[in-house]
Amino acid sequence: MFVPLARGLALRSSLPRFSMPRDEVLRNVIAGAIVGVIAFPLSIALAVAVGVSPIAGLYTAVFAGGTAAALGGSRFNITGPTAALVPLLLQVVVSHGVRALPVAAFLAGIFLVLMGLLRFGRLIRFMPHLVIVGFTAGIGVSIAFGQVNNLLGLSDTDAQLVHFHERVMDTVAHLGTIEPASAVIGLLSVVFLLVYQARPRRIPGALLVVVVATVAAIVLDLKVATVSNRYGALPTSIPTPSFDFLDFGLAMDLVPAAAAIAVLAAVESLLSAVVADGMAADGVRHDADRELVGQGVGNLVAPVFGGIPATAAIARTAAGVRSGATSRLAGVVHAGMVLALTVVLASVAGDIPLAALAAILVVVAYRIADVPELVRLIRTAPREDLLALVGTVLVTVFLDLTFAIALGVLTSTVLLLRRLHRIPVVASILDGAEAEAGENDYSPELKSLVRDYPNVLFYNAQGVLSFHSAAALEASLPRQDPRPLVIRMRDIHHVDSSGLMALQAIVEQRERAGGRTLLTGARPEVEAVLRRFGLGGALGPAEVSPTSKEALRATLASEREKHAASTSP
Repeated sequence: MFVPLARGLALRSSLPRFSMPRDEVLRNVIAGAIVGVIAFPLSIALAVAVGVSPIAGLYTAVFAGGTAAALGGSRFNITGPTAALVPLLLQVVVSHGVRALPVAAFLAGIFLVLMGLLRFGRLIRFMPHLVIVGFTAGIGVSIAFGQVNNLLGLSDTDAQLVHFHERVMDTVAHLGTIEPASAVIGLLSVVFLLVYQARPRRIPGALLVVVVATVAAIVLDLKVATVSNRYGALPTSIPTPSFDFLDFGLAMDLVPAAAAIAVLAAVESLLSAVVADGMAADGVRHDADRELVGQGVGNLVAPVFGGIPATAAIARTAAGVRSGATSRLAGVVHAGMVLALTVVLASVAGDIPLAALAAILVVVAYRIADVPELVRLIRTAPREDLLALVGTVLVTVFLDLTFAIALGVLTSTVLLLRRLHRIPVVASILDGAEAEAGENDYSPELKSLVRDYPNVLFYNAQGVLSFHSAAALEASLPRQDPRPLVIRMRDIHHVDSSGLMALQAIVEQRERAGGRTLLTGARPEVEAVLRRFGLGGALGPAEVSPTSKEALRATLASEREKHAASTSP
């Protein structure tokens, strides 16, 4: 089964195009270098946010980023540690320790590769937009509040707390331990980033914050918490690949968490690819299944070199497109730039104040939450949809991200079914007088049939005849009336087993009452389903005909023959 799938995902078309013009190569190299500079401080900050050494975030950007860029299905996606994964990874660290993250990344990589090979990429497009907005807003809230302790320099807080309300209460209880210098650095950095990043800039705001805050802390000899205070000196060498992190027993415990990470990574990566495609002017679209495979391989490679779970980052991807990226080469160059900066600057990165990194993440959380879009939807979306939106936000913040996605999709599905249930699946076709008044859009021939055969029941079925509409169909059609019943099926696009069984029940009840049922004008694919189920011609009690006129002529002729046979001597 996997042979044709794997053949369909051949990677040769995903590799960077080295035959591109020299000026295009230069644009992609510049774009990749710019994104690499942006990714360097963000990778450090995101690693700190989940409680691991900053070097793990840098290695993730290098190895997962380079691999996914080369093998993925998007020309633009920039992969690395992302804020979207922070709540899930933090739960893994609190529950199983730091050593669990590489194992979780490896398992998530396996899940992502399988999702790509099984062509799950196309399914992501069916996730409701309100659910996506809701859980990204919830992620943003969780990240922002999770950084308050570092932003204000609070001490003696409990880093092992997972639930949102517990962390908020712990933060409030320790507000008396605010470190003034950290608070000043953190708050000023937030204000600066919000103002500076209000429009695109050539120099990344995160880089400016890190440089200025670090220099200020050193020159003014500020007693603030820094990266080296908490995590020690960062290595400046390229890591040696190792599989020592693999632990089969731990892996079994991490399967649910790894599956959740894979699902979120898939959603985030494909959303990023969609955004990037929209920013590009050439109309070329990404390959969703190949992108999942590329992200999966990236997550398989990253832990071998000391990395953590990764996914495509929408903000960094958009920065690459705005900087001139046109191919995967930009993503590969981004990884090389992060590696170069790691080797050169890791020794001084230990002096970065944690408050500055927290400020960067608070602003990233604000961008992720997309507060303006959230407010607009709350003000303008249908009230029923707000149930899915607000519910997803609250469950994401207070319970579990994976459960929030499932609940949001379920709520949206229930609301959709409720709306579909309100749409009549079948309705009586108007009589001739009303038809002439132009109150429907049926063909003149059908209107004439309705007028010429007043003793025949004409009904028009529409939409999808499925589990959501089967009961309404049975309730709407006459079952004891002996007159012939014509059900026009031209507007039915799909019939599932529930719809077929409902039709069969109607036909059988009418047959016992002495009435015939005619199914007319069905689309070829629907007619094939009807006949296969036994609802056609000699195979069953219903007559399936191309048109209502043909069905009526055959039925009435048959009735006349029966009547003549019963009255002859």
